[in-house]
Amino acid sequence: MKKLISAYQFVSLDQLPLLRERLLGLARRLGLKGTVLLAPEGINFSLGGDSAATAEWLERLAVDYGVDDPVINCQAVESVPFLRLKVRIRPEIITFDPALDPGVERSGQGLAPEAWHRLLTEQDVQLVDTRNAYEVAIGSFRGAVNPGIDSFNEFGPWALDHLDPARPVAMFCTGGVRCEKASAWLLARGFEQVYQLHGGILSYMQNYVGKRSLWEGECFVFDDRVSVDRRMQPSGRPVCAGCRQPHEDLPENGMPPVDEGGRCRLCQRHFEPSRLAGIRERVRQIALAHRRGDCHLGPQDSSVTDEASA
Repeated sequence: MKKLISAYQFVSLDQLPLLRERLLGLARRLGLKGTVLLAPEGINFSLGGDSAATAEWLERLAVDYGVDDPVINCQAVESVPFLRLKVRIRPEIITFDPALDPGVERSGQGLAPEAWHRLLTEQDVQLVDTRNAYEVAIGSFRGAVNPGIDSFNEFGPWALDHLDPARPVAMFCTGGVRCEKASAWLLARGFEQVYQLHGGILSYMQNYVGKRSLWEGECFVFDDRVSVDRRMQPSGRPVCAGCRQPHEDLPENGMPPVDEGGRCRLCQRHFEPSRLAGIRERVRQIALAHRRGDCHLGPQDSSVTDEASA
């Protein structure tokens, strides 16, 4: 078995190009694969490898770089759901409001999975899913409001238009990082009581495997598993080779169903002929690799998101 760790921490980081090279070298030496995002505000990563390697990675982050209190999700997996290692520098580890500093400003009250479960069953709250619409479409907490956003940047304006500042807000996302920013943003704008699920959906699902759960459906993850079910097992759901999003009516190979003009009937995106040719070739290469029993870089390799463990 291998270990998959997804984590983030808002902590001031500088000399990012140098830090990138050092962390890239460390991860390579440890044989880790996955994605690391660096920004002046902190770090966000999802990496897989041997248990000893992931433990050393976390130790070195704490001792050498001051990343000593990350919010972590760990899971045992049969194989690492990444085939590459990427360490990237971004303006923010999760794009939202560059003026916001979650490492300094007060964020919402973080609740462990058990406390979150009690909150949802015992109190009247505005339960909000802060993820993008395509993620919400395949699973969410029972009774949660779906903002219907295509980008996290849209959440702030939506919240001001649709949420009552005087009523408690309970928000959640995949790994917790989005809620750190969103909750701080709401509190700074006069919201009185804001809760967030510490460790995100993945933490809750891990704690409620085999128990009576308030989660319904699957959880989209930012790796080649695409999504996991309530047992934290890969669902086998296909993802579009064009837009990188799951859709219910996709063919098994993930090829977007486009009309003669190149418009997808599922997401309505238009694909230029050269782009379609590249997608078809990629789908063909993946099919050939599978028939040979080989691994091939999957659909998340060039993900359009900036998120590692959102």
